[in-house]
Order: sequence, then C-alpha cells, then structure tokens
Amino acid sequence: MSITQKLFLWTASLGLITSEAFGQTQAFSFIASSTGNYRQTAEGGIFEGGNLSFNVQDGSYTTTCRNITFFRPTPGCPLGATGYVTPGQGGFYASVSAVLPAQLIKPFESQRALLVAAPPSLLPRPQIGFVDNSFNVFYNLQTNAIKQLSISSYSFNREYSAEERSRFDGEVVPGTYRFNFASRIHPTNPIVLDVNQFPMIDGFRKVNNQPRGFRFLNVNFDEDGFALLDPLLINTLVWQGNTADILSANTDQLFLSIKPLTDPNDPLSGPDLEGDTLFPGFTTSTDSRIILPSPLDTSFILPPNFLQPGQTGLLDIQFVINRVTSNLVSENSTRSFRLPVKMIDSFGSLMLASALPGTPAEQLSMNADMDSDDKNNFIEWVFGSDPSASESVPVMPAIRIVSSDGSALLDASAPAGSIVYSVPKLNNPSPKLNYTIEYSDDMQTWATIQSNDPIWVLEENTDELKVTSSTSNLKSGGFFRTKVEVSN
Repeated sequence: MSITQKLFLWTASLGLITSEAFGQTQAFSFIASSTGNYRQTAEGGIFEGGNLSFNVQDGSYTTTCRNITFFRPTPGCPLGATGYVTPGQGGFYASVSAVLPAQLIKPFESQRALLVAAPPSLLPRPQIGFVDNSFNVFYNLQTNAIKQLSISSYSFNREYSAEERSRFDGEVVPGTYRFNFASRIHPTNPIVLDVNQFPMIDGFRKVNNQPRGFRFLNVNFDEDGFALLDPLLINTLVWQGNTADILSANTDQLFLSIKPLTDPNDPLSGPDLEGDTLFPGFTTSTDSRIILPSPLDTSFILPPNFLQPGQTGLLDIQFVINRVTSNLVSENSTRSFRLPVKMIDSFGSLMLASALPGTPAEQLSMNADMDSDDKNNFIEWVFGSDPSASESVPVMPAIRIVSSDGSALLDASAPAGSIVYSVPKLNNPSPKLNYTIEYSDDMQTWATIQSNDPIWVLEENTDELKVTSSTSNLKSGGFFRTKVEVSN
C-alpha cells in the first residue's frame, strides 16, 4: 500500500528558495520518497507492499477562490478571477495573487526526464518513465497584459505489491541518484540534479536462521495469529532494529498507533484507514497517533483501559524520514511495522486490579471468595461481577419464553412460544474456557445439549452460547444448568 507523497503540485506557494548557482529566486523542489510496509507474524515477517517515487517541481503560484467558470470580484473573493490554471492541474479559474514561473527546468518535455546514474540496483536506466504534470497559468485576467506562465512538474512512481519484496529490495537501495531534465536555459545541455536515498530499516526476516531487521520483542501469539495484550494491565511494548546508524534523532520521527483491522477476525487483513484509531483515538485514523520523543526509542508503555477485552487491531510503528540533501533537494520516506494484536480478558489481571493492597495471595485464587458473598472469584469473573465488592453479584443466565405472537422477549428470530436459554461468554478469556449447557427433567439426570440435539437448537459465537426449543417439541417442564470449565 502506498502512502500519499508530499507533493507541492496542487497547493499554494512553495516558498522562495535562492539558488546561488543560477543567481535567481524561485520556487523549486525535488523530493525522493519511498514507503515500505511490513507485518510481524508468529512465523516471522511479511512484506505488505511499498513504492518508490521522485517528484520535481520548478515554479509555483499562490491562489484562493477557485472555480471552473470565470467569476467577478465578490465580498468573499475581492480580487475575482485573476488567473486560469490549465489542465495538468484540472483546469480552473482562480484568484491568483502571485506566480513564479519555471526558471531552470523546461516544462512539457517528460521524454527528457531521465535517470542517468544510480547505485547498483535493478532500476531501469536511462529511461525511467516520468509523468508530465506541467501546466500553464494565464495571469492577470483583470488587465490587458495577460501572460502565459509555465510551471514544470514531473513525477515518477513505482509500486511494489506484497509479492514483490525481492524487486523492492533490488530497486529501492541507498545511494545517490542522478537525473537529467530539459533545461530552459540551454537547448541541448540538460539540467543535472542529484538526490539521495538514505539507508532504511528493513522488515523482520531470518537470514541463515538468524533474525534481522525491525521486530517486536516479548510477543506471545495465540493460535489465531494475534499477539496478546491485557487491557487491564500496563503493557510495555518493546522492539529493536531502529538503530542510530540508520536513523537521525535530529530529523526523523517515530509514530505509534493501533488501527482497526478491515476484518477484525483476520490478523492478516489490512488496516482500516477510514475508521477511528483504537489507540490513542483522539480524532481520526489519519490524525490520531502518538509521536515518541525520539526515533531511536525502543519501547512504549501502553496505558490500561484504553481497549476492551476481545478487541483486535493493528499496532503500527511508523518511521518518517526527513533528510535534506541541499536547499533544493530532500528525501521524505516512511517505513511502517505492524503487529496484529488482540485484547484478552484475564482472570489474573482482574484479581490484581480488584484486590486491595496487602490482600493475601490465597484470596486471589479461582476457588476463593474474596468479598465473602458466597460466589467464588471464578464465578464472578465468568459472569461479570466485581470479586472485591459483596454488593456486586453475578447476573446468572435465565430462561425466557418468546410470546405467542412472536414478539420475542429475548430473540426476535426465535419461533413464537419457544423457550430460549442463553449464557453470556467472556470474549477471549485467559485462561481459555469451555462453555456447555445441560438439561434435565428431574435435576437428577443431566444431558449435555449438543449441536445435533433433536429438541434444542444450539448456537454459539464469541459472546454467547444459546439454546432454543422447537415449538413442536416443547416439554412440560425442566431445568437448565451452565457448566464453565478451564480448557485443558
């Protein structure tokens, strides 16, 4: 997945930069950029795609109040339409207050935009395939001296899919890249520009059975492929691979967030970039993230109670690299390292969070009754009450009957007149639990209700275990009981 680059093609002025080589003041930028996305799994690490781009612009304009048709001065836009920006920008009239035309690079000649030298890599050369985004600004429409001013803009973007890690590694290599562009000053001699790609953090992989690259440490995965976090505890996230020989503490940045997954049950699904982040959850997924003090930091303390048991997400550590080669040229790249995480509902954490300081250890066991309300700690954990408060009692499962007209007291999908018995389940408990429902006519002989039971329909999901009777097989009376056991 590509991250949108910081282009200056569609915005206002780039700002004035003095180029001593040409003795002129101009708006100019040449940005090298690359992205790489990686995910750590129980088996190792996978590449999730990336891109490589080079973007150059010579010239700029400053504008407000744009429209597709010509407009006169108004209170909201006192200048009215003073310029027309040609396609390449979309084609529109605008209130243009200033234009700096291209002075070094000739516009509309993408065939002369060439990569001519690079570090050893698989990138094709000399032709690299720049897209011509050059455009004209007709200025000033409010006078009788309208000028056509050209702005040069070229972009190159190369995408890499998740299956193309070897091509990404072979083409996105550190070193100096030299380009030729058509010159406005000389008809045959090109403008020569150098831009650097700096060394970057690699994703986790094993070479000769030895781990290398960025990786999260002290990670425990469940059988579904999620790294487990306890939302009741302070979790210290630890990683390695962001070393001082690669990153600059002065210019680079490190961000952390937990994003929702597009499929909450699939640890390999992509991040949901449209939804709000799970952590820190300030605003939206594009804005809500923690910036760490230094890109060389190797840990972060995740505070408790931000997330709920059972929630899943994608922990995202993102490095943003900003390096200036010269006053005209820079690199702006990112590397994202992701870890699918799941919040557990832990008995041990609940007891630690509920107990007062100095509570004896034997009072924290499953069979103990810390608050002396005749319900042991295990029952209070399973059915959602506070094991440290005697006034907080578990809400036990109850039998419901669906009314004869079909308007259910419990489940609108149940047949009219049927009996429904449901048991709430903990979402991702630790330790894991087995839930069963048993039925008896006389409270002496009990039978476990199975999925193929002729009388009862058994349904189970992550939050609930439920049985529903068939209206043609109703019994005159009976009893249910719930059995919850720690899974072996």
